[in-house]
Amino acid sequence: MDKNSTVEMSSAIFHSKSIVPFMSDKNFSLLLPIIIYWIYSGLYHLISIFKIPFFEKYRIRSTDAEKLNKVTMGEVLKSVILQQIMQTVLGLIVLITEGEDVLLDDTVEMQHISQTLKTFSTKYNAWKIIEPYQDIITESIYWYIIPAAKFLLAMIILDTWQYFLHRLFHQSKFLYRHIHSLHHRLYVPYAFGALYNHPIEGLLFDSLGACLAFNFSGMTIRGGAVFFAFSSLKTVDDHSGYRFPFNPIQRIFGNNTAYHDIHHQPYGMKANFSQPFFTFWDRVLGTHMPIDQKHQNRQNHIKVVKENTINDISNDISNDISSIDNNQAFKKEEIVNPEVLSPGRFNLRSRENLS
Repeated sequence: MDKNSTVEMSSAIFHSKSIVPFMSDKNFSLLLPIIIYWIYSGLYHLISIFKIPFFEKYRIRSTDAEKLNKVTMGEVLKSVILQQIMQTVLGLIVLITEGEDVLLDDTVEMQHISQTLKTFSTKYNAWKIIEPYQDIITESIYWYIIPAAKFLLAMIILDTWQYFLHRLFHQSKFLYRHIHSLHHRLYVPYAFGALYNHPIEGLLFDSLGACLAFNFSGMTIRGGAVFFAFSSLKTVDDHSGYRFPFNPIQRIFGNNTAYHDIHHQPYGMKANFSQPFFTFWDRVLGTHMPIDQKHQNRQNHIKVVKENTINDISNDISNDISSIDNNQAFKKEEIVNPEVLSPGRFNLRSRENLS
């Protein structure tokens, strides 16, 4: 009987067909994130260069602010391509040890789930309640809950890995100066610069982190392909520079482009280390800076600059007026209006016109 069961089970095992007919699922899982990266970042780049008014109102930083970046787009492109080559090579090394996806017959798998469900529900006297819905519960667990749980676990693993590495690379002066500071040469991030990193950082953060998430979550190769592609999409979106209220990714995830933009600013470099999905570790470990706080910091910065500018102008005007002869400073029949010297208004004529 056992032998026959084994034969019956073996007959239910089969190799899945490839997602695309001309490529194995292994290779497709490595190629798909790259395709997603360039298509999605390309769309954002077109939106940026054409400056369509509808989209421009959602831009986080002005185009003038991009001049503060300390690296050219050409250098960014070269670095990103290098990162993707490294990721592909490492991915091939990891997947070469993996067999092709071997799937059991869906019916057999769901029978196992159904039996487990019956065992546990009977133990807790809940089987009579569950029995009428046994089939729909079993199918939901098999088709949705298990894959979603693996996907969520992979997200948590990658988030945890990247948070602690990211924070370490900021706290260590050596690691920041020689490795991570390269990424922060982009003061104003843009979409296709999402993977602009030092090669060592790219290897540790992205490539190794993705491999750990894939292996420890128990994903299939196809599940990994979806996870890698979504991670690539999310990373590009986080560096897009646009905060669209209709973007589902930015609506669902608190860790989005506005949140990550804080980290690229001088006042936020010691905060918001979490990436690429959640803000959990920032909140738990006290490195969370909310988006409204970013706005307040920017307003405080603008206020200080304005106050300093007003003081400088007031001092310049006072010095100019005290150093020149009144007969030369003002034209005939012209009366000095006291409001000109008030903090709210200044005579903006050039100094040459005063002499």
